[in-house]
Amino acid sequence: MNRIVWIVAIALIPALFAVELLLGSVPLTFSEVLSALTNNDQSLQHLIVVKSRLPRAITAMAGGGGLALCGLLMQTYFHNPLAGPSVLGITSGASLGVAAVLLAGATGAVLPAAAVGSLLVLLLIMLIANRLKSQVSLLIFGLMIGYLTSSVVTILQQGASKDALRSFVFWGMGSFADLNNGEGLLLLTMTGLAALVAFALHRQLDVWTLGNDIAATMGVSRRRFTYQILLITGLVAGVITAYCGPVAFLGLAVPHLARGIWQRGNHATLIPAVVLSGMAIGLACDLICRAPGAESGFPLNAITSLVGAPVVIFVILKGRRVF
Repeated sequence: MNRIVWIVAIALIPALFAVELLLGSVPLTFSEVLSALTNNDQSLQHLIVVKSRLPRAITAMAGGGGLALCGLLMQTYFHNPLAGPSVLGITSGASLGVAAVLLAGATGAVLPAAAVGSLLVLLLIMLIANRLKSQVSLLIFGLMIGYLTSSVVTILQQGASKDALRSFVFWGMGSFADLNNGEGLLLLTMTGLAALVAFALHRQLDVWTLGNDIAATMGVSRRRFTYQILLITGLVAGVITAYCGPVAFLGLAVPHLARGIWQRGNHATLIPAVVLSGMAIGLACDLICRAPGAESGFPLNAITSLVGAPVVIFVILKGRRVF
């Protein structure tokens, strides 16, 4: 059974990736897509596939897989099934950076502003982490950082122009579009490296689920482990937010889907399962965003919320242990 699940999960990603290249406002045949990928003839098909659909599909894979991995790490570290990549306030820091430049009219500095905002919050979290005695305190600290940055963003919105507000609202809806192939491959490479590093920590993650005291007796250094998890999650979530906006629910919901499908609690299985599931769901959500009937596309966060919210509700109502 597990072998079949792995085969289906691995086969689903290239299938959805191919559909991403084939479907859109201008439907293309398989031969047209293949020709566009192999010939640099600057035809309409080449521009559609290589300049628009290919980087969007790569970004959807990278964003979905990366956020799902971050969600798994946060849920394991905080022993909280409702934790996600945003609990540390890093995505809120990116939102503050973007708000500062967009609402000031500097539309060309969105990416560096988001990166700087998320990096500053990550550094603050890592500096304060060693002074806090429990994960609960760190979780509350991260949530308060999120509230503080949100309040600053609200204040900035008061004096902004209508065009600036519109740009910030659109960024806040999240999107896997508007990236080039180089940026998409950068995100995909970063997600892959983060998954490899997390997989190298799978035994420590398993031990951590047994409790802090037991983990300490088995040789897991709380300080070092905390820094490793924060660094992986902060960098991946911060960069994805900078490129794609604050994408909701993927990091929160996908780990629960993977646990339910694979029926495994060990991280040697969960890490690749969650990354593969996140990639597939990221591609599927982006396909729904481009569904026929949506001339300008549905907002990504609306689709991810429709997918993720029922999963979270199911977890709450079922009330089962996930660790």
